[in-house]
Amino acid sequence: MIRSVNPATGEQLATFDPDSDASVDERLTTATEAQAVWRQTPVGERTELLRRIARSLRDKSEDLALLISQEMGKPLTEARAEIEKCAITCEYYATNAIGFLADQPVRSNAGQSRIVYDPLGVVLAVMPWNYPFWQFFRFAAPALAAGNGIVLKHANSVPQSALAIAAVLHAAGTPEGLVQVLLVETKKVAELIADDRIAAVTFTGSTEVGTIIASQAGAALKKQVLELGGSDPYVVLADADVQAAAETAVKARFINVGQSCVNAKRFIVEEAVADEFVDAFCAATDRLVVGDPLDARTTIGPLARADLRVTLHEQTRRSVEAGAKLLRGGGPVDRPGYYYQPTVLDHVVPGMAAFDEETFGPLAAITRAANADEAIRLANQTEFGLGAALWTSDPDKAEQYSRRLDAGAVFVNGMVVSDPRLPFGGIKRSGYGRELGPHGMREFMNTKTVWVGPASTPESECLVIRPGQTEIFDRGNGVVTTPYVGSWNATHNGVTTGTTTFKAGTQIPLHSHNVEESVLILRGSAVAVIGGERVELKAGDATWVPAGVPHHFLNVGDDEMTIYWVYGGRAVTRTLTETGITVAHLSDGDRGAVTTR
Repeated sequence: MIRSVNPATGEQLATFDPDSDASVDERLTTATEAQAVWRQTPVGERTELLRRIARSLRDKSEDLALLISQEMGKPLTEARAEIEKCAITCEYYATNAIGFLADQPVRSNAGQSRIVYDPLGVVLAVMPWNYPFWQFFRFAAPALAAGNGIVLKHANSVPQSALAIAAVLHAAGTPEGLVQVLLVETKKVAELIADDRIAAVTFTGSTEVGTIIASQAGAALKKQVLELGGSDPYVVLADADVQAAAETAVKARFINVGQSCVNAKRFIVEEAVADEFVDAFCAATDRLVVGDPLDARTTIGPLARADLRVTLHEQTRRSVEAGAKLLRGGGPVDRPGYYYQPTVLDHVVPGMAAFDEETFGPLAAITRAANADEAIRLANQTEFGLGAALWTSDPDKAEQYSRRLDAGAVFVNGMVVSDPRLPFGGIKRSGYGRELGPHGMREFMNTKTVWVGPASTPESECLVIRPGQTEIFDRGNGVVTTPYVGSWNATHNGVTTGTTTFKAGTQIPLHSHNVEESVLILRGSAVAVIGGERVELKAGDATWVPAGVPHHFLNVGDDEMTIYWVYGGRAVTRTLTETGITVAHLSDGDRGAVTTR
């Protein structure tokens, strides 16, 4: 029996019978058949599904947030933010997937060679309870855009959240059978991993379970991504803004009631500012409000399960017995549910449970370091390597020490968070592989080399293009483009270049390319909007636009403006942001017949 329990009261909310073996078998077959069709669906249609999913999440946001709070205890304000982050991530991949999935031309001895990205198939997602929607959608958004199918085996403590995910996907018009949500006991996972219809596995959870998943997937020779435990260091150097570091540290530790792999857990502070940091940290901790997660004033709800509270209390007790100084909290809250006091320990050293073990709950461990070098050594003195924070006012120290921290991500003067634009994952016993960004999308794709030969011998090695060898294109609305180097000689220089001239007050609509682009303002002045950021440019200024990032340029001067552009490839496409339509930018025409559109 699979049970849903409210951790704020201990009340049983619902029960579910596990899916039968026959039902699981049928759903695996259905998912495989649906994915075979989905992989052939144009990328533009896949990304439109992600936009509909984002709308579906927002339409149901209040109900979904309430469900999260009731089923796993997260404060309602944080649950709302979780749903919004899922929607934002779906929109991010809807905007950028075309660029991420575009073929990548590579110079070789072939007539043409390129890297293409094909979906792997149906991916098994074994997901945790602490972020019941976010953990799924940060994997699902890129996986669906890439053409994969999904089988979700969610944590058995959040079955209602799992079914709600299925309802969101259905409401958005997800193809029937493409995403299957299974309610099965944990022992069923090994069987699912071994099934030939499962192509790969993604798992987020404890290191102990991750090693089992890795072994099972490895035995079946299946790709896996593991996002496991963490004991993230939060390093505060003597030259840091101590007040800001302490205020942020409290949020970094106690968000989600301290139940996140990337919560800051070990606060390693240079001795010179340790007392100041401790005072500020404790003052901010005192402002936390323990209470009903549905109350808007609450910042600390219950732990998700009774056994988690028992484990956390034992770690606190053992650390204090070993010499740690208890400054705040230190025990369960006297009320129904699985509440634990926000707890602060000072003078924590290696060998204590709060330093050596992952603490999953509202327990902060402060360690004092003699100097910056010792602080970095202590930060790395862990079997985990997920995230790390570093606080310093010195840019040189930030550069030096961020390189020395053993972690999948280092945040300088901020708290570690996941961002759909950036790869996320760990090293050591925090797992391997990456989620989010283009890297996360390509984890569950076949990176395929396509070689077409033999190489043709060009008529000439000449890189000089005469005016008669190009064609000028009037793009309307006062914008004219002249391509200088097209794909016919890109074998030699690997780029595509040209100029575009704008009459006063004209612009190109917001668009993105599948390759990176550099732009130099030759004359005039412009306002550029790149990835939502507005910058002013004048003659001589240059800018760079990553692949897949929406951008446009507007002539804000009184005279004509000319830009010189360089694309980092030859098979260039342009996607109009407003319509989602993708067209070729330069065709593979014959020499002297380079075309744009």
